[in-house]
Amino acid sequence: MQKNRPRFLAFVGIMVLMGVMGGSLESGAQWNFLDRPMMGDYTWGGYGASRESSRLGREDLIAREGFCPTGGCVLRLDKVEVLPPQGRQGDTLSLITTYSILTPEQVAMPITITREIFFQGKSLGRTKSMETRQLNGTWTQEVDFKLPPNAAVGTYTLNTRVTTGYAQEQKSCDFRVY
Repeated sequence: MQKNRPRFLAFVGIMVLMGVMGGSLESGAQWNFLDRPMMGDYTWGGYGASRESSRLGREDLIAREGFCPTGGCVLRLDKVEVLPPQGRQGDTLSLITTYSILTPEQVAMPITITREIFFQGKSLGRTKSMETRQLNGTWTQEVDFKLPPNAAVGTYTLNTRVTTGYAQEQKSCDFRVY
């Protein structure tokens, strides 16, 4: 036991560090470092937890849109929004992205979602890219975003890009800080 004591202490130290940095993991949950400033690649605001939900399955999407995915992957960025569309310094807003994906086969497709915030044409920062794998259908991803306490009053633009190995789509929307 004495020979293994340093290894054991190193193992316990790493586990404690992982717990402090990533919080607890529930079954099927992914690590989310977005709310940890030392781990993200953004420079403005605080990104929190993310949630993803299915809005429409493969067959419903094909029936509603008349898609024929035999020609390859179809990616569509349906909607980008900030709710509420205005807030005060320090408020938490939700950045919401709704997208649809269809492939010839019902397989999970790697998806990357990147968000960047602009004020007066200047980038204030971007989120760490959110990478996930999704089956065919329409999906909504929601990320909590805390406005900095010193955020300037005015109109901001959220630019969201959804990328697969086959396609990329981008949309923007505005929100206001008062």
